[in-house]
Amino acid sequence: MFKIIIIYELIFVLFWNLLYLSNSSVENWFQEKFLTAIFTFLSTMALGLTMVYVIYYSFQITGLSKFLSKIKDPRKN
Repeated sequence: MFKIIIIYELIFVLFWNLLYLSNSSVENWFQEKFLTAIFTFLSTMALGLTMVYVIYYSFQITGLSKFLSKIKDPRKN
């Protein structure tokens, strides 16, 4: 579970860095409306984490995670 959270956080930070560095109007928006930017940043992070938990618990409830864990990795013999 911690791997999922860490991977999600890394993807989220990379996404926001790409967004911030790719568009100058986003940079101006961050400078002009700092509190709005922090709220947007944290709320999208919470929304993404909620989506990860919903998917994770859906796999647990339906039993799909047990089925997926039984599949052998084709890269290993």
